[in-house]
Amino acid sequence: MALGPFFKLREQATEEIISLLENTTLGTNGAQYRHLDTRNRIAESDNPLFLSLERHEKVLGNVTFCRRGGSWYIRYFAFAGAFQAGSRRKREDKGSSVLKQQLNTFFDEVLEKQLHGEVTSMYAYIEPRNDRSKWMSENFGFQKFSTLETQTFSRVKPSFSNRLELLTDTTEILPLVRQTYGEHRYVFDHFLLQPPYYVLRNDQGEILAAARFTKVHWEIVRLPGKMGRQLTRLIPYIPLINRLIQPKNHHFLVPDGLVLKDLNPKVLEEFFSAVLHYEKRHVILWWMDAEDPLFLSVKKKVHWGLLHRLVGTTPVDVMERRSSDSKPSSGPVFVAAFDMV
Repeated sequence: MALGPFFKLREQATEEIISLLENTTLGTNGAQYRHLDTRNRIAESDNPLFLSLERHEKVLGNVTFCRRGGSWYIRYFAFAGAFQAGSRRKREDKGSSVLKQQLNTFFDEVLEKQLHGEVTSMYAYIEPRNDRSKWMSENFGFQKFSTLETQTFSRVKPSFSNRLELLTDTTEILPLVRQTYGEHRYVFDHFLLQPPYYVLRNDQGEILAAARFTKVHWEIVRLPGKMGRQLTRLIPYIPLINRLIQPKNHHFLVPDGLVLKDLNPKVLEEFFSAVLHYEKRHVILWWMDAEDPLFLSVKKKVHWGLLHRLVGTTPVDVMERRSSDSKPSSGPVFVAAFDMV
């Protein structure tokens, strides 16, 4: 592929790429946050490809793809200063910028000319109030095809459960995970194969709930909602809430490959609370397709906690661009914890 003189394609991130991503504030009109463990996430990336805009040895932008067979996930989409979507310069250069032309050429050649193997789709998760959602749709042919929900689970004092255990062998777990998510779109095994898994069992030894959890560290610049910015400033001074959220140094957990026997909401509460107790954390963020049967079955039956009452659920658009000769698959989207953090 003939890239322009300011564009570089790599399979490993440089220090300049990492620096750009570490200093990027995500979100625009709703919640805003910075990932504080970006360096570790980049190292964990599955089969990454880094497309960067560079000038005078400085990285001005980067699009990171995780190549998952015929589907590529857009993990990072970050540009500095005037190159950011929605900026003044972006509006002035609409339809003619070198950046947009080069990215469009790259998308076309990967999806239509198959220069990187048989790739049938690219997809990304973007908050609907984020300017990048509209920008990607207008300029690169991405379309929304599903919605995720960001569900919080919080406990000021998480409860201990003697039914919880930690497994380092996935032999017993993987059949249950594949049974739950085998028909989902964009399901892949890379992270699901990596233990440990937390498991909740009944007295007969049967698995009632299981998941692997990713530990996450963020700085929260602004919470969602009309009062999000003011609430972010006040939280350190509000009893109980300041145990759930620490804006400058916020730690939480994200479940991956969750399975739940009989879709029992009480079991899910016990499981999540027990994991929080074990990990000495107070908050879980769970991203699921809004039409996922598992999520729909428990959505209105679980006591999600104080944080849910404050911020509710936040939608996330699933954006996709497919090759012209491919047909979309059906079913809800499988969401990997890694993709959201």
